[in-house]
Amino acid sequence: MRGTSQQAQVGVVGADRVEGPLKGNHHRTFAVRVDASSALAKEFRWLKLREPRDGVLWYDMRWFPSEDVVLRLLRDRFGDAVRRVPRVCEQQVQAGPPPVLIALIQFIEGATLDRVRGGRAGRVAERFLRQIEELFAALASIDADRFVEYGSPAVDGCADCNLAAYPEHGGSSQFLSRLLHFTFSHAYDQQRQDMDGLLTDLGVPPEKLAEFAERRPELTDRPRKLLHGDLHRKNFVVDRAGGLWTIDWELALVGDPLYDLATHLHLMGYPADQEAEVIACWERAVGPDAAAGARADLPHYRAYKRVQSLCTDVLRATARLTAADAAEVETSADGGVAAGSSTAGPAATPARRRGAPERLRAAAVVVGRALEAARPHLELDKTLPLPAVELALQAFLQRTGRR
Repeated sequence: MRGTSQQAQVGVVGADRVEGPLKGNHHRTFAVRVDASSALAKEFRWLKLREPRDGVLWYDMRWFPSEDVVLRLLRDRFGDAVRRVPRVCEQQVQAGPPPVLIALIQFIEGATLDRVRGGRAGRVAERFLRQIEELFAALASIDADRFVEYGSPAVDGCADCNLAAYPEHGGSSQFLSRLLHFTFSHAYDQQRQDMDGLLTDLGVPPEKLAEFAERRPELTDRPRKLLHGDLHRKNFVVDRAGGLWTIDWELALVGDPLYDLATHLHLMGYPADQEAEVIACWERAVGPDAAAGARADLPHYRAYKRVQSLCTDVLRATARLTAADAAEVETSADGGVAAGSSTAGPAATPARRRGAPERLRAAAVVVGRALEAARPHLELDKTLPLPAVELALQAFLQRTGRR
């Protein structure tokens, strides 16, 4: 889809209705209802169209160039092995040679799992747990080696990001090492100049991150599998019949299957008793070889996810505060309260200004939770109280020339 506009794509599809942009960190995404007269209407009712956001940092390692590559491989190579995943097709938007094609991905109608009631807070209904277990079993049944050649390292030319090199012995240990390398040598390093000072203010000296990044635990060998890499509630869609669809495969990897479980547990926030049930379901689904040593190794992956999330949450919190502030300034320039002016503008602008403290408090809550979760893994004695986190964020914005 790169190099084509959303308007051109909609014209090719034959849209009856367009909704969006939908929420997302990496893309501008639109849901398009296909016009009944379109040739695509025979196969699709709704389609998902995406354009990458400019200048967006990817905090998670990627292997495949796009989601549609993974979906196409699942369909063409493995048929119905993984049930309830979006279909994908290609549409020509410009004659060649070579012709320009765009990928059209089925938009799944329904409610995301976070909007489906499942009892007390955080609990997921048993009927959905059974379907998540089926998904893990399906992923474990796929020959991941047939996927490797269609990907490439997340960072061009970096051997330490290459998931294709998976040794016969020590593969799981090397997979975790590659995740650590990508996070701290690439994703975090892009913002290191600003972020080291902020994390120090938040009570996390840079040397604590460096020490964590250098730890290389020895894990039990497990066979390489296809991983979704981002199994959280917003990436599960419940259709009208109660079927659970798995969407957003753009962070798919090939590697240690235990990482998929660790990421899933980290993102889902199950109650403790149900989490134990999910772990048992996963072990049953993937089989004894893929689950070998899982109970001993799971804490290592969970520690990685918590420290990674600290970096991610801090980076995203500051980015969102900056973006909200920029939008406020733009509103003022368009007829609201200009900088330094004491003249009241439209009612919407003072309301947005009154929202700035609430935005700062919300960001501090997210960062504070991430700090507390990462504290034992970074060997910190304590974490800052919420007001101190707010002050650190505010000082960072002022230090970097943002309001």
